[in-house]
Amino acid sequence: MKAGGRQREDGRVLRGEATRERVLDAAERLFADHGFDAVSIRQIAQEAEVTLGVVGFHSGSKEALFSTILKRRVDMLSAGRRAALDRLLAEKGRGAITLRDLMAAYIDPYIDCACAGDPQWLAYARLIAHTAGDSRWYPAVKDLYDPMALVYLDEIAALCPQASREKLAAAFVMSVAAMLSTVASTTRMAALASDGGTLPVGDTAERLARHRGTLIDFCAGGIERAASA
Repeated sequence: MKAGGRQREDGRVLRGEATRERVLDAAERLFADHGFDAVSIRQIAQEAEVTLGVVGFHSGSKEALFSTILKRRVDMLSAGRRAALDRLLAEKGRGAITLRDLMAAYIDPYIDCACAGDPQWLAYARLIAHTAGDSRWYPAVKDLYDPMALVYLDEIAALCPQASREKLAAAFVMSVAAMLSTVASTTRMAALASDGGTLPVGDTAERLARHRGTLIDFCAGGIERAASA
């Protein structure tokens, strides 16, 4: 293929990838705000400013599109958690790490993504917050998130040999629920803090940055208490 032909082909590929990302971003926002059942393919096409056929070409069925959205940020998040744990073990060693260290390593990558300035990550956070508890999507969520969760749970269990696996798993799941809820929206937190007045100045990312330590303390403290009860 001549240079001009390759350039045209590369341009088509790039345009196709950009269109696919636009479709996924639009669907992610709509699913996050309205839930899976309330969103139609037509609405996604309108939000992405493409035709119905383009949505179908890039995603297939609505279920397939939803599954793709659930998957597309997991690798980045899992890599961040794996790297954080590896750094922790390298710097402190297993004998010196604490429950707070482990929960910070697990939670920080999620908050870092949410605070990075990309509104799509906040949309994803809202989506995961209400999808994680939906039994229809549990198989998908399990396959995507449980492998790394089990790595951390094993480390927690090693720190708390006196506690049952069931109790630690329950406390860890409750901690994850607190993380998901907090990152999905800080509006209620801000409203209660204002004592019914004007909401404090600051967006979700700013409030998350201010209160991440409180969230980590809360989760680590809950697991520690459950382990010793």
